[in-house]
Amino acid sequence: MSFLLLMIAFFLTGLISIINKAFVQMNLGDFRDVYLLGYFGAPTIAGVLLLLVKRDGGDGTDRRVGIVMGVGGALSTVFFLIALQHMPGIVAFPVRSLGNLVVTAIVSILAWREELSRSQWLGIVLSLVAIWLIY
Repeated sequence: MSFLLLMIAFFLTGLISIINKAFVQMNLGDFRDVYLLGYFGAPTIAGVLLLLVKRDGGDGTDRRVGIVMGVGGALSTVFFLIALQHMPGIVAFPVRSLGNLVVTAIVSILAWREELSRSQWLGIVLSLVAIWLIY
């Protein structure tokens, strides 16, 4: 089941990336605020509805984590849209993906003391080399 959920998330993330590129290609940069309102407003409405149905508001930690994730996601989207305006998608998409892999690995090592196998280290090094070659 976890693999299926991961594949669905992978597909939807790719779909969102394609929509981001389409947004930039259509020269809708002046409407970035409306785009972001829809992009983050729809999940906010869904979240509020779920909170009302479940009648469970969580605790302060849940709210703080959610706010940090929302702000991080919004800033990430804004900077990615700006990057797509100044460089081709063939560069922006892989650099973003590989950069996410490297940062996630570093945070996992530092914050959760995860130990990586030799092949995982090789993947991180190859990701850094790929970023350098692509950019």
